[in-house]
Amino acid sequence: MSDPHLNGASGHSLASDAEPSATPDPQVVPGNSEFGNRYTRAYKLKTLRESDGCTKPGELGQYLRRVGITHSTLTSFRRQRAAGTLDSPEPAAKSAKGTSVKNAEETRRLMALERENRKLRRQLAQAEVIIDLQKKLSELLGISLEDEPKSKERH
Repeated sequence: MSDPHLNGASGHSLASDAEPSATPDPQVVPGNSEFGNRYTRAYKLKTLRESDGCTKPGELGQYLRRVGITHSTLTSFRRQRAAGTLDSPEPAAKSAKGTSVKNAEETRRLMALERENRKLRRQLAQAEVIIDLQKKLSELLGISLEDEPKSKERH
């Protein structure tokens, strides 16, 4: 005899009220969630070490209730450990502002060089097409491209 209003349920279906959501990305990046890194690396390692010590029936469930995490969270910690993301040290503290400015300048320079490279590649491709057309046209007209007029020769 539970009252539907006491346990959070209502008289109508929530599925009909919800808008269809986009399919979530099936690729999971270990260590990251949509909420950020909720647990520290040290906490995860400590939890894994202590949960590995639970060998008796019911001991793991009791441990999980005591620390306040679910079995799926523990499984996530285990996946991260298996993937090797927990082995690496904590990320270093943010660097000094001077180095970030230098990195930003290097990044801008690199991006400018990549833009220039793409532009030059397009120009090269266009020049190659023009040269191919000139060769085909000279073959059709019977003009030899190797013979240069003598007036343009330099001594």
